[in-house]
Amino acid sequence: MRELSNSMANDTALWTAFKAGSKVAFEEIYRREIQGLIIYGKKICYDYDAVQDAIQDLFIELWNSKSRLSETDNIRFYLLRSLRNKLSKKLPSPTEIDFIEAEPSIEFQILSNDTEEERAKYLKGALSKLSKRQQEAINLRYYHELSNEEVASIMGLNYQSVCKLIYSGLKFLKKNSSIFLLIIGVL
Repeated sequence: MRELSNSMANDTALWTAFKAGSKVAFEEIYRREIQGLIIYGKKICYDYDAVQDAIQDLFIELWNSKSRLSETDNIRFYLLRSLRNKLSKKLPSPTEIDFIEAEPSIEFQILSNDTEEERAKYLKGALSKLSKRQQEAINLRYYHELSNEEVASIMGLNYQSVCKLIYSGLKFLKKNSSIFLLIIGVL
């Protein structure tokens, strides 16, 4: 719990410095969050160039409107929600984002030995059997470490719907996976 409090305090201080015009704070936000934004963007849009453009537009708009931005104690949540909104405007059906399985995430690329590679392959296959919304909710919850409330806000769903998506996804994985405990360890 102490780490969460420190993280929230650090995000609040960083965001406040950024809003006051600190280029160092802006660069730190970019450096810290860019990889996660790219990974998440590629999961909801096949067009990598569109993802890059949306992220670039997002940071340009952030800088240009920094003094008018609302306060936040979770920068990652703020940026993921903003990116999802930007991409939904570019996609043909903005109400239903098609969460896709893009390139393997960094977590999968880091796995080096055969046993871990097999586990990662199995996990990817198991996750691909979930609905697109379950995949997105689980990705945001476990890979981006957001709360269920934050996931609900990003996805434009109510809290209970997100809880049901995550619960039913994990229940499916548990029911259909002999190595569920290993998967939970990876998530």
